[in-house]
Order: sequence, then structure tokens, then C-alpha cells
Amino acid sequence: MSEKEKQKQFDQLMLRHKGLIVKVCQTYCHRDVELARDLYQDIAIEIWTHMDSFRQESAESTWLWRIAVNTAIDQLRKKERRPDLVLHAELPETATEEKSRRVDDLYEAIAHLKAEDQMLVNARLEDRSYHDIADLTGESEVTLRVRYNRIVKQLKQKLKGK
Repeated sequence: MSEKEKQKQFDQLMLRHKGLIVKVCQTYCHRDVELARDLYQDIAIEIWTHMDSFRQESAESTWLWRIAVNTAIDQLRKKERRPDLVLHAELPETATEEKSRRVDDLYEAIAHLKAEDQMLVNARLEDRSYHDIADLTGESEVTLRVRYNRIVKQLKQKLKGK
């Protein structure tokens, strides 16, 4: 495949699946716009790098989702090595701000899970089936369901304490 053909294929691929990639970026970057932009570029580079290795053994969206999630997890691991200073804003006053705060609290709680658990929760939030997740992870659907239910209980307990 020529470089021009590869560029055209890449552009079409990114256009078709932009929503999926943006959703992964938003999920893993917890509303940090700059970090999400960086992650989007990193994902695009990974997709470009691995385009020739796509064997079409799974759906194109599944393959892209896996690249996006793995890239996000790698970026989180790198970020964990460099702790950030977190400043808390004033308490919200409107119902919209309250809902936004609860969503932020949920994503913060998810961020404190192990990387594998984050991947499972985010996959379920993206309406991925247990069957698809099992194909990606190599775990059984039953194991994933049990683990997911335990994680949800754990998240509910964490959020109750806030």
C-alpha cells in the first residue's frame, strides 16, 4: 500500500471512529481537556503505527477501542509516576453543578481502581457486551460479570463516603 493510500485509509478510519476515540479520551482523562487532546494524538499515532497489522479477526471498532484503551492505560501509568497537585473548587450551588460533581466523583473513584478494573468499568460504560470484553481480555464472561458487580459495589461504597 502506498503512503498516500495509507493516509486516505487512516483519515477514513479516524473519521468513522472519532466518537469512540473521543469517548475513551474523555473517560480516561476525567475532563482534563489538555490531557484528552494529548491522549487523542497518542491514540492516533498508535493507530497509524499498527494499521498494517490489523488482521480483521475482530470488528474494526473493537480493534480501535483496544488500541485506545491500551494507550490510555499506558498514559495513566506514566502519569501515576508523576503525582499532580489537586486543587478542589468551591461546592457547587446549582443542580447541574451537583450532577457534574457527582459524575466527576464517579470518574475519580474509577481512576483509583486497578487498570484492569478501570478497563472493565469503562467498557461497560461504553455499552460493550461481556462477550466483546471477554474476546478482548481472554477472561470468561462469567468472571467478568462477577468482577464487574464487585467493582460496582466497591464504587457505590466509595461514593457513599463522600
